[in-house]
Amino acid sequence: MAGRYRCSACGNLTRFDVVTSRRTLAYHHFTVGGELRIEDETVLDQRVEAVTCRWCGTGASVEVIDEAGEGSAAVPAATPELPGAT
Repeated sequence: MAGRYRCSACGNLTRFDVVTSRRTLAYHHFTVGGELRIEDETVLDQRVEAVTCRWCGTGASVEVIDEAGEGSAAVPAATPELPGAT
């Protein structure tokens, strides 16, 4: 689990868009009727790729804070889409 985030541009502490990549090992249990139930899921690798503030839209000013409220590190900012990029 990631730490708590703070946007130093607008002061937001509660609303962020977070993009993560996860690699998991999971036991897939299908019922006779074909319904899937995932059991015993283990996260093998998880990385935060980007964090963007929902209030002001910036990712460059978002930082991870510790329980005492002190900033510890910047997080990757979301890369804006360029017009015409596919």
